Amino acid sequence: MSKLIELEPNDKVLISRTDKLGDLVLALPFVETFKARYPENKIDVMASLYASPILENNKNIHKILRVQNDQLLINNMYRKDLLQKIKKEKYKAVIVLFPERQISRLYYKAEIPVRIGTAGRFHSIFFNTRLLHSRKKNVKHEFQYNLDFMSFFQKGKTIKEPKVYLTPKDIESAKRILSRTGVDRDFIVLHPGSGGSAESWSFDKFMDLYNILQKKGIVLVVSGSEKEGELLDGISHKVNMDLNKITGSTDLRALAAVLSLSKVVVANSTGPLHLAVAVGTPTVGLYPSKKSMSPVRWGPIGKNNIVFQPEGVECECIPGQCTCMEKIEASAVADEVMRIFNS
Repeated sequence: MSKLIELEPNDKVLISRTDKLGDLVLALPFVETFKARYPENKIDVMASLYASPILENNKNIHKILRVQNDQLLINNMYRKDLLQKIKKEKYKAVIVLFPERQISRLYYKAEIPVRIGTAGRFHSIFFNTRLLHSRKKNVKHEFQYNLDFMSFFQKGKTIKEPKVYLTPKDIESAKRILSRTGVDRDFIVLHPGSGGSAESWSFDKFMDLYNILQKKGIVLVVSGSEKEGELLDGISHKVNMDLNKITGSTDLRALAAVLSLSKVVVANSTGPLHLAVAVGTPTVGLYPSKKSMSPVRWGPIGKNNIVFQPEGVECECIPGQCTCMEKIEASAVADEVMRIFNS
């Protein structure tokens, strides 16, 4: 059993999750659980500059610290400035949910009294309180692995679902974006892009799904980056299709607001899928049949979400060259999307 860490009401605590968008979303249950058990303490969160906007307007978070991961790796002056910012906050403890080497080293140099991270890594030497667990076997969900760190703290209420808190301004921004694309009734979002952390359903398959749903009279909106929009334009031009796109038109909070207004979101195993869950929208997730990318660990959280995987195959494809995902039929996905849409 882990030795409990004692906190006084005026002790400040930093929670660190500095990797991708989806990872940060899946850390939100830990953040809210910690605040629920220690309501008098100020809880700050360190997150990547890109993903950090999802933390805004969250009353459980006292302050957001933002890190530019590219600069953290190459810019010594940037590291020094960030170190001074961390020192200035006088944290009693830091919980490092994602133990990136450079950020872990900064917490050590900042002399934070209690530095909690995982054991078994080279940079575990920067922690003085270590959690012995391995995520490699993927036997439970990522948010549950994060909650394992609560074993060092007092028992109490546990939050099991992520939540992103939107403002009226976010919603109005989303409505303006949708209005410019002619959306004036219930719609479905297709997000075909992927952050590259998992094998994905191809853009061609998403085009098939778009075509099927459009023929059923569904209003569709395609989200993604500007570059993904250009790739989709090339594909749609070849098959003489017009796509209703907002690619490249949203910042992260506007995207979250668009997803919150959608009846269903269809996406690969990527951050926007988890973001949709966190704003309360049902999702259909497309996942490979690789254990390392299993929905057991990375799937959308909650009952209103469906996962598709290739049937009857254990994927052994070279990373980035998977053909197994093409076994997921667009017609089957469309049937499930329509069921949710009409429910």
